[in-house]
Amino acid sequence: MTLPILTERLILRRFTHKDIPAIIEIVSHPSIARITTTIKANEVSVKAYVDEQNTYKPFEKGKYYDLGMERKADGRVVGLLGLMCEDHQQALIGWALGVDYRGHGYVTEAARALIAYGFSELRLHRIYAKTSNINTASWRVMERVGMRKEAQLREVEWRDGEWIDGLIYAILADE
Repeated sequence: MTLPILTERLILRRFTHKDIPAIIEIVSHPSIARITTTIKANEVSVKAYVDEQNTYKPFEKGKYYDLGMERKADGRVVGLLGLMCEDHQQALIGWALGVDYRGHGYVTEAARALIAYGFSELRLHRIYAKTSNINTASWRVMERVGMRKEAQLREVEWRDGEWIDGLIYAILADE
């Protein structure tokens, strides 16, 4: 398997400058803006993000390498999906999906494909994800792709006037 990664309905690929409006739309929604601190919802920030992403070698260790989730049907970028390779053949996976595209299984489809790529092509041993206990949609995706909850970190973040628990899910290559 090489890049781009193809699924039934999606193309997982590097971003280009033509994706800037779609990325701005995705990261401007409050549910994503509050967790995506490195990408601000303006053209200057998103262009800098795309330019920086395109300097990375695919899945370069220590760099969060993001791919656009492009729908095959219409070429629309509906989300971001990334992997950061770390020491000991491990990687952190994460995603952000545009609010208008939620509930259609895009993240589950994309995450399954990237996890398979990570194990088969990158020879990873463990892929893990982090979220909060209030992000039900995200931890349900983690469970759907075969990840198991490894930890619940109690009250690790103060957000919007309340303490939030952190969750860590993971899957091993032999699972």
